[in-house]
Amino acid sequence: MKLPIFAKLFITLLLSIGIMIAVMIGSADWLFRQGFTEYLQQVEANRLGFLISQLEETYQKQGSWDFLQNNPQQWRAFLIKLAGKDAPPDDRPPPPDNNGFTPQDYPPQPEQRGFVPEDHPPPYGSPPPRPPDPLQLGKRLRLLNANHDYVIGAHFEEKPITRELKVNQQVIGWLDIRPNEAMTDELASTFIAQQQQAKTMLSGLAFALSIFAAWLLARQLLLPIRRIGGGVKALAAGEYQTRIKANGHDELGQLSQYFNSLAQTLQQNETARRQWIADISHELRTPLSVLRGELEALQDGVRQPTPDRIHSLHSEVLALTKLVEDLYELSLSDVGAMNYHKERINVTDIILGIQQNFVARFASRGIVLREITSPDLVLPVFADARRLYQLFSNLAENSYRYTNEGGFCEITLYRTKQTVMITFQDSAPSVPPDALPKLFDRLYRVEKSRSRELGGAGLGLAICKNIVEAHGGTITAYQSQYGGLSIQVELPLLLE
Repeated sequence: MKLPIFAKLFITLLLSIGIMIAVMIGSADWLFRQGFTEYLQQVEANRLGFLISQLEETYQKQGSWDFLQNNPQQWRAFLIKLAGKDAPPDDRPPPPDNNGFTPQDYPPQPEQRGFVPEDHPPPYGSPPPRPPDPLQLGKRLRLLNANHDYVIGAHFEEKPITRELKVNQQVIGWLDIRPNEAMTDELASTFIAQQQQAKTMLSGLAFALSIFAAWLLARQLLLPIRRIGGGVKALAAGEYQTRIKANGHDELGQLSQYFNSLAQTLQQNETARRQWIADISHELRTPLSVLRGELEALQDGVRQPTPDRIHSLHSEVLALTKLVEDLYELSLSDVGAMNYHKERINVTDIILGIQQNFVARFASRGIVLREITSPDLVLPVFADARRLYQLFSNLAENSYRYTNEGGFCEITLYRTKQTVMITFQDSAPSVPPDALPKLFDRLYRVEKSRSRELGGAGLGLAICKNIVEAHGGTITAYQSQYGGLSIQVELPLLLE
């Protein structure tokens, strides 16, 4: 079963938050237990201070530890005082230690012979109840003399906490206490149980909140993705006007902006494609309409098939052929199917050839064609000579058609560190500034009503742009300093 992204993201976030909560609760519980244990040990240390002072005072009076040697009753009296209780009065005889000696007034009892029947009550009645020892100090304390010899107390192997006993700045003994690893105090256990219950409730509440937070976060993260998915589906259906909200400046917000840019580009391309088809239809319909009218006039006998009429028909066929060839070349360059045979060539030679081939045509309209370069200037580029000649021929033809009679066209050629710059500048008329970026669009003409004999179909500069870009260069149009149009071509220089 394949889980959707929402389920995967929700489960991942929930597990991450759950593990984090478990680690935090576990760490807090461990730290609490450590802190509580240190607290109990501090309480014990404070109580040991009272016991130490009692032992030091008694030692100072007795002069030795003999009063505690093999005297558990006296040791227990100290522990009772430590626990906050009073010891039995000193004049009260201690209870019998059941060592086999009995008063002389009583006959020997069976327990004196080494056993006590189970149903026989202990002699002299039951012993008094022992005072409570909640911290079990009796099992965890022992007294050593100054030489670390055992005096009284518990026997244990664990490493103790040792406190020294002093009288008159001299060490008289050592008091050892074994750390209390088990918290047996009923009050402490109750307190810990209450804390555990509170932590359990808080953990459950935190986990419930984490479920909601994981659901909300997964939803917020997937909402832009779902919007983008819906937009992509709309684009696939041809709805290029689709736009989505691009909220935020994170990666998903940037992705939404990229989607909107893509949709805008597709919409522009679709609009250009439709305009391209409409323009092609218009460009083909005009010469075909002229041919049809001329042929129908000949068929109806309205016009006679004179040489002038035949020449007119031939001119229309040539114009139509040129238009179809330009469309074909432009389509090839758009899809990258135009053939290029690149080699090392000198741009200066091509420009000089253009100047020689067009100078007579320019002169027929009184236009001066001049080139500013030196025949000895070598500007090597890696290019297709035939395509570069086509490029510069189109630029020269453009200046020839749009420059007023009596004007001039100037071709300049120079190099920079890494490029070759070729500029075609002519005199009036100029091009409106808002039309400059559109000059390289397909079928674009500054004047829609301009005759085809003068202005062509508007494909020449579009073909020029594709040729320049195929050679890794750039082409730019701007207003000439002589009042006309200036077109600059920049090609990468072939470095030796």
